[in-house]
Amino acid sequence: MYRLVLYVLIGLIGVATILAVLQLRPFSPLALLASTAFLIIICAASNAILARVFNVPANVESSYITALILALIIDPAQTPAAFGFLGWAAILAMSSKYVLSLYNKHFFNPAAIAVVITAFVLGDSASWWVGTANMLPFVLIGGFLVAHKLRQVDMVVIFCAAALVSTCIITVMDGQAILTGLDHLFVGSPLFFFAFIMLTEPLTEPPTKNLRRLYGVLTGFLFVPQIHVGSIFSTPELALCIGNIFAYLVSPKHKVMLKLSQKIKMAPEIVDFVFKPTQELAYIPGQYMEFTLAHPHPDSRGNRRYFTLASSPTEKSVHLGVRFYEQSSSYKNAMYNMNGKTPFIAAQIAGDFTLPRNPNQKLVFIAGGIGITPFRSMLKYLIDTQQRRDIILFYINRTTDEIVYQNVLHAAQKKLGIKIIYALTNTTAIPYNWSGLVGRINEEVIKGIVPDYQERMYYLSGPPEMVRANEKILKNMNVKGDQIKKDFFPGLV
Repeated sequence: MYRLVLYVLIGLIGVATILAVLQLRPFSPLALLASTAFLIIICAASNAILARVFNVPANVESSYITALILALIIDPAQTPAAFGFLGWAAILAMSSKYVLSLYNKHFFNPAAIAVVITAFVLGDSASWWVGTANMLPFVLIGGFLVAHKLRQVDMVVIFCAAALVSTCIITVMDGQAILTGLDHLFVGSPLFFFAFIMLTEPLTEPPTKNLRRLYGVLTGFLFVPQIHVGSIFSTPELALCIGNIFAYLVSPKHKVMLKLSQKIKMAPEIVDFVFKPTQELAYIPGQYMEFTLAHPHPDSRGNRRYFTLASSPTEKSVHLGVRFYEQSSSYKNAMYNMNGKTPFIAAQIAGDFTLPRNPNQKLVFIAGGIGITPFRSMLKYLIDTQQRRDIILFYINRTTDEIVYQNVLHAAQKKLGIKIIYALTNTTAIPYNWSGLVGRINEEVIKGIVPDYQERMYYLSGPPEMVRANEKILKNMNVKGDQIKKDFFPGLV
């Protein structure tokens, strides 16, 4: 996810540079490129120094992202004083991540809080020059890619709808033409850049879908500049910071250091990492966290990943089931070789892929490969709390060697009566005594094993193509969309 955001921002800087060359922007291309380079250097240097001072891993790609956002919302510098303003904005943005935080979790979007502070303290504010008609098509294309990757299109739509309603109400109250207000909102403001790039930042948004929708409504209402308290008028950055406060209040607060206890090779390419946390974690089975792993020479994918927790809140240890490939990222290589002394930081508990509150709701779990991890978390929780639920689990792998967490699965069958159906898709490697399914799950298989299939909720977890294929099957069976939940966490695993 971070790499995609970085590429989109670089692309927008490139487009703006071309427009400046064509004299379609009120600044020179040299000023834009010089300002961007200056911001990148100051942000990266400040981030590295602060990370060393606070003794935490430096997230290099996040400093680049913040620098590029600042370059797109603050006018390019053309005087020494303007470069001074850029420098202060960069330093404040990076400092906010370390200073304006509690329990090692920062409150605000770094770029937003930086320009809020500079506006009140230095009297200089962001112009949000990216919000213009000639930048709009490129913002929409790149922004949609980001929101789609994060599966936050619904929050963006809700935010825009709230901003639209707020604009219409205030425009009518002021006796102005609604079409003029709408043209300014959708074409002449940074609405879409703000929504797609800044509002969707995972670290400063709420952890669940419903809370994210409230977050979108709140920030959308406050986005309109006519809203004010006394002489203080709303700005995009102020609206986002107020939204960030709401997100912080409703989100888990802690960052936790994890110490590796065991590495268990469960399959040729799958390892179960067992960690001892420095403090007890409170989460719901099926949720995910962001994990930061400092390592030398990180590649462009950076040093952060999202993993679904395979452990249950009833366990003292944290389990992560991770698949490795021959051509792994620098992060994966460092993770594979980590030991008990390797710093590993967990933060941002989030996700809606959790058991329904109604214990009588019938369920079907469909797991593909390492997609078994959230179900391991749920089943272990149900075993430990002695909760019986009507669950049928389809567990799909290529070969029997890839079947993992068998101890928990067997316990769920024995103690809770969970029905587990194993399936192998590599038809050339089926053991002679195999009693499970052969081939991919299809409509006939589900109907045969789950006669009451229309009464159940379905949980899908695994490779994206497997999840999409099974979702299509279920919809062809007239299973409603609100009966289907898909495991998702942003970023590159």
